[in-house]
Amino acid sequence: MSMKRKLLILLLGSTMMVTACSQGTANNDVKTENNTSTESEEFTGPKDYRSWTTSMSTFNPHMYTNSKAFSNLGTFVAAMASSDGSNQLTFVPHHASELPTSSDGGTTWTIKIRDGLTWNDGTPLNAATYEYSMKMLLDPKLVNKNAVYMFDTVVVKGAKDYYAGNISWEDVGVKLINDNELQIVLEYPATDLDFFTSLGSLIWPVKEDLYEATMNEDRTSTTYATTLDTTPSAGMFTLTEWITEGHDVHVVNENDPLVKEGYVHLDSINRRYISSSATRSEMFFKNELDQHSLSGDEYTQYKNDPRANPTLSPHVWGYFVNGASENKIMQSQDFRNALHYATPRETICEDVYVLYPSTPYMISTGIYVGDPISGGEYYRDTAPAKAIEEKWATNPDKALELFNKAYEENGGTPVTVEYIYFEGQEDQKRQAEVLQESLENLFGKDRFTLALRAVPPAAAYDLYRSGDYDLGLGVRLANVFNPWATLNVWTSDYADKYITGFENEEFDELQFESVYGSLVNDIKGKGEALARMEELLLEYGAFVPVMQNDNTVMYHERMELSTTEYLPFIGYSTNQLDIISAP
Repeated sequence: MSMKRKLLILLLGSTMMVTACSQGTANNDVKTENNTSTESEEFTGPKDYRSWTTSMSTFNPHMYTNSKAFSNLGTFVAAMASSDGSNQLTFVPHHASELPTSSDGGTTWTIKIRDGLTWNDGTPLNAATYEYSMKMLLDPKLVNKNAVYMFDTVVVKGAKDYYAGNISWEDVGVKLINDNELQIVLEYPATDLDFFTSLGSLIWPVKEDLYEATMNEDRTSTTYATTLDTTPSAGMFTLTEWITEGHDVHVVNENDPLVKEGYVHLDSINRRYISSSATRSEMFFKNELDQHSLSGDEYTQYKNDPRANPTLSPHVWGYFVNGASENKIMQSQDFRNALHYATPRETICEDVYVLYPSTPYMISTGIYVGDPISGGEYYRDTAPAKAIEEKWATNPDKALELFNKAYEENGGTPVTVEYIYFEGQEDQKRQAEVLQESLENLFGKDRFTLALRAVPPAAAYDLYRSGDYDLGLGVRLANVFNPWATLNVWTSDYADKYITGFENEEFDELQFESVYGSLVNDIKGKGEALARMEELLLEYGAFVPVMQNDNTVMYHERMELSTTEYLPFIGYSTNQLDIISAP
């Protein structure tokens, strides 16, 4: 499979319809190893997708951080798999009547809202609903965690100042033109792609009367969407059952525009809340779940199964390296680079995680660069990225050379470095032990000791923020289409910085120019800037990359995927699954 995929943006208006004939042909003329379905044998039973998630404590889109949860809510724009079987990512209007547009180069945007949208109780949903939703999202008293969607990556004018309580709502760049139109003014120009994948896809509406009714007296919190009765729906599916410690059920909303246009084939989604991977595995192979993520020995056993579908993660896991630590050896760039070259990432991936690819680089193979409207490519397929991968490949000989140099500069005295991993995670403990054995054997147990420390994940990240660590396992998340934006976590003035000692003016300038400045529309320049930013991070040794968590997901043979190819941003677009046979 080529790593280069052409992505299309289809300008689909509210009048677009997908014919039943073409959908029937695409969805029913399917053959697999385990079943055969033809047009004459079309499955007419209930199409209930038996899925899972770990838990759901709220459906409040202002508070919850997993956007996959909100199939019961719409957005301005929906990212979908093409309906013609071409395995392409498309952006289509959802609650918007057409894709948002800008006439001044990406600073001022017009969003037109469809007529006739309603909540599940029949209450109208319009542009005023979205204005209220964004105002509450940014409310300085509520301090909603998802307020960041309004000023990172795309920066709405005045949004951050309003969130900080410094200006009035009238000074924010969200203007209600009429019941069917909003105007959004940005601090910096944004491309179509950035707007569609940020404000277009990450702003969900809330129902004003219910939101107000569940507000506490001093308006500092709301219990909105914490029970079934306080959770309204206005999306492709309607939430009809919710047991907070057990499961939820979503039933297709026949009034949703995308359902009417033929994108949704399911009748319902029945999600069980299951935290144990072993339990999920048992239920999948007992035919009680329709989806399961493989790991370890299961991956080895089933990776070639026709039901197995690989994913491509935009994230790289590894460990943070604190060059600002009080531990003197950590302040040596030679030592930090020695850690990079010495890390047995290949052994860790093969022996511990089995399915994850090793990564001597910080930008994953899932990161896409270029203009997806006219074509682009995956960053790691570019020449500068390939050169970085070759330069920073695992190299024990070079690691030992660098360690010897740092050791002598440190006075030739034995050193101990502490490594933090997440408590209760057996794979991470094994990873730490493999790293410990490998580094101590390479550098010499008489000269180097790696002390392991198990810490709960939240507490570990607090230690990284405070700088009270040497090495610590973790990840910084990346945006598939805008890695430059998510690299802001490494800039000198980032608000939620993990202390590594890395501060670099060149890096800061490249990050700003790529996201907000002269390089925003310069595809070639942005690609070169990304390579230089990755190189600066590796040269300093701020983070040692280890692996990319590319999972493999098994879908029951009765499920027909909307795309046979994993697509950036939406994966296999599970809301578009079809069911072609009974369980």
